[in-house]
Amino acid sequence: MNQTKDRKMLIGEIIMFSIMIGVIFYFFIFRSLANHRPLTKDISFSTLQLDEEVYGNTTFDSSNLNLRTILDKDVNQNNNHVISISFVVGGNKDNDTEKPIYDIALADLKVDCELLSPYVKWKLYKNGNEISSGSLDYKFDTIKEGRLVLTPIQQDLKEYSDDKSTYDYYNFYLWLSDSCQENSISTCDSSLIQNSLLGKKITGKIEVELYSGPKKLLNRSGSETLDTSTCINELSKKDDEDTTSKE
Repeated sequence: MNQTKDRKMLIGEIIMFSIMIGVIFYFFIFRSLANHRPLTKDISFSTLQLDEEVYGNTTFDSSNLNLRTILDKDVNQNNNHVISISFVVGGNKDNDTEKPIYDIALADLKVDCELLSPYVKWKLYKNGNEISSGSLDYKFDTIKEGRLVLTPIQQDLKEYSDDKSTYDYYNFYLWLSDSCQENSISTCDSSLIQNSLLGKKITGKIEVELYSGPKKLLNRSGSETLDTSTCINELSKKDDEDTTSKE
């Protein structure tokens, strides 16, 4: 009799313990899903790609240019001193994702830290119209792990077109902005010497990031301190440490 009672009590305890574990697990999963609100929908079972035939080469390396300070108004006339990239964005003919959108971002950025400056400026044009501009200054926006979003809000990805005429045509410019933008040098602040920007290196690429879902306005978040995760000297130091740790 006592053995039967003890067995029933043991079974009851096991059932209660299992219920408690289930409740805790459900609560944890529910909270995790509630707190995770991704910008995009799940597109893992859909096709969403660019028309690579027209996209173009968007990598850049300042070693191929003679970067020097110029007037902002002369950006379009100084191809030898400006990083200039043209590219075309349109959808792949095999896409089956509903209402696709995209961001344009700088990616894989590697720069000498001195170039994370308000005097290293950029502009993005879409179909001949300027849609965004800024600088590499960490107070303008945080560049984390070599990534900086350029578009102020996601753009609609145009459907595939045989003649490509409906696609979006982009021009991106990055340059060293002269601290003296006045016609007369006598009105400029002579203390702003920009020699530290000269002879420095920057490499990276333009990347189109594809999504599906509602658009979201970009809120830029500058920082009071420099994030060195994009700096060439810090990246080289990290590579050396990784190599040493493997030996």
